[in-house]
Amino acid sequence: MRNKLMRYALPVLALILAAACICTLLIYVKPMEDMALDLSLMYLEDGMEALPETPDEKGWTVYTQEGSTKTKLTPNGRGGYTGLELGQTFYFSRVMEEELDSPTLQLGTVEWQFSVWLDDTLIYTDCPELDNRIGYVQLPMSEVFREDPVTISLPKDYQGKTLTIAQSFPEWTETGSVVAWPTSVQLYCGYAYESGLISETIQTTLLAALACLLTLILLAAFVRSRDWSILCLAVVAFLWMAQQLIGTSFYHRYFAPLSDSLTTLIPLVSTFALLCYLTLQGGSRRKLLWIPVGVYALSVLADAVVLTVSTGFLTEPVQLYSFIHYLPPWLAFISLVALLVMGILRWRKENRFYGVFLPLAFVGIAVSWGIQISLNGFGFVWHQIAANLVSGQIQYIYTYTLSGVTVAALIAAVVEAIRKELDRRAEKHLMQQQQELAIASYQNLRHQHEEVMMLRHDMFRHYQTLLDMDNDEKRTAYLTELIGQNQKIRPVVESGNEMVDIILGGRLGAAIDAGIRVEVPHVTAPEPLPLSDPDLCALVMNIVDNAITATSKAAAPYIMLKLHQRDGFLGIVCENSFDPQEPEMDAKKETVPKHGLGLKIVKNIVAKYSGTITEQRVDDRFIVKLVIPL
Repeated sequence: MRNKLMRYALPVLALILAAACICTLLIYVKPMEDMALDLSLMYLEDGMEALPETPDEKGWTVYTQEGSTKTKLTPNGRGGYTGLELGQTFYFSRVMEEELDSPTLQLGTVEWQFSVWLDDTLIYTDCPELDNRIGYVQLPMSEVFREDPVTISLPKDYQGKTLTIAQSFPEWTETGSVVAWPTSVQLYCGYAYESGLISETIQTTLLAALACLLTLILLAAFVRSRDWSILCLAVVAFLWMAQQLIGTSFYHRYFAPLSDSLTTLIPLVSTFALLCYLTLQGGSRRKLLWIPVGVYALSVLADAVVLTVSTGFLTEPVQLYSFIHYLPPWLAFISLVALLVMGILRWRKENRFYGVFLPLAFVGIAVSWGIQISLNGFGFVWHQIAANLVSGQIQYIYTYTLSGVTVAALIAAVVEAIRKELDRRAEKHLMQQQQELAIASYQNLRHQHEEVMMLRHDMFRHYQTLLDMDNDEKRTAYLTELIGQNQKIRPVVESGNEMVDIILGGRLGAAIDAGIRVEVPHVTAPEPLPLSDPDLCALVMNIVDNAITATSKAAAPYIMLKLHQRDGFLGIVCENSFDPQEPEMDAKKETVPKHGLGLKIVKNIVAKYSGTITEQRVDDRFIVKLVIPL
């Protein structure tokens, strides 16, 4: 009882701990509520400048100041201000009345430079070497574009104080008009910003760790099997991990920024590896599919060359460059459709991998597009598809179709790997059974040979004794004793099938040695049977071993076995005693010692040959009946 408790308690405890760890991590996946306030004077709508009906100054005053002299600038109604000279630093200020925990200020950067004061106290500057007093600072423009915003933590007593921002202005203008555009200003809770970073980090870590673990498992499987398709899938998993890491907002703080060409090529190479994997899984009918996959590989190579050349020499994309750049997604999409069509027409029924992959692929595609529609709306998705096709592209359609197929391929690969491992274990189990059968058969034949030789050795003595007897009663008693001795010789099963005779001879002999009463009233197995020798061996051995194991715990152990042929069917009936106190599941599952797979193997073999199997418990008897068509 204690062993059974430990057997089930430990896995349950492990699952509970694993679930607790996962739930704890998922808490950090969702960021805290971001109580951000947009204090910007620039009016943006979908990233584009917009003209509001009622411009809101949001409490700002925009001006220039030389010493103590202020000159207020004139708003143009779109967030811009006129009335200053080229190269002149301008200011904008407001009283901070908003109440936020851990207040943090964020300023957009581009090529501008800033100094920031709270009342008259300087709290930030890009140019510490200047005279950073309000009215005296002269800020130059930055020589480079800055991608990251300026983030400033405000003191806790900021409320009620005046925030003043000085911003640089260029010494030249392309349009000839002199308009100052105050930078975007965001006020938000600092912990929300930190929570966002934590959330992004946890999400990236979980996905990247999963991809890394999958990569290592696939590489180990490749080393073990030398299956090149597994290596292709390992490349897909590795590049997936790389994409997760590169896509973070903080990637450039740890690594040098990647070129646009390399960032563009990573998903293209990942797609090529995925297409190779799916093609290699196609079996002997995959030759034609290598043509579109090979053309796709050449297009990716051409795209890489053009991207490199354009980065170094071309300032404007030419028509040839656009064509080569848009070609790989088209070829990848065509190859993917060809694989799915070929899978439906040729591989769905005869290929185990595609039997799992195809349903998962269509479900994955449906889920991927369903998520897009739920997040953005059907109208937006349809507009994007139409715009893509009108411009001669298929990137949008291809991207969200590929994501569903990729996930399906990874899941199908894991299922196939598990299935192969189970097959390997079952084959190992069968080989062990065959080895045990060979040993048992040898021992049984040796015992039978010894008994026959002993009987033969004593035969002449028995004949002489019978000849010398002058009393019929004595002769009868002596013959009765000889018959009893002869009945103790191990029975030799003669079913008409050599394999069945060998299996039953060995296994039933072992049962007799174990003190089990064996009855074989009828055994007829025509040769040849529709079952292969390995399946026949596994079927009969597991039936008999299951009976031996169950009856060994009974008060009066016995086994009764029948094999017969009738009306084009092979019938097998095995009846054995068992201890009614034993749990029912133990009586069904505890078959071959240390394996527990016997009855499952029997059911799989019967199903393989379109047969039927029934089980019945009657008092202290357990009966298994099999019917297999010949």
